[in-house]
Amino acid sequence: MIVNADGEDAGSERAEVHFLSALVDELMRKMLAAGVMTQADLNDVEAAAAKRVGGIPRAW
Repeated sequence: MIVNADGEDAGSERAEVHFLSALVDELMRKMLAAGVMTQADLNDVEAAAAKRVGGIPRAW
C-alpha cells in the first residue's frame, strides 16, 4: 500500500473511483437501452458531471 502525504491510500481510492465510474457508465447505458433516459438526458448528465470536476463531457 502506498500512502500519500495526507495519510491516504491513493491507489485504493483511484481503484474505487474507476470502479464507480464504470458502474455509472454501465447504468447509464442500460437506462438508454431501456428507454428510461434519452441521449439528450445522458448528455446533460455528462455535462453537469464534467462541469463539477472540470473535465470534458463525453457525447452519448
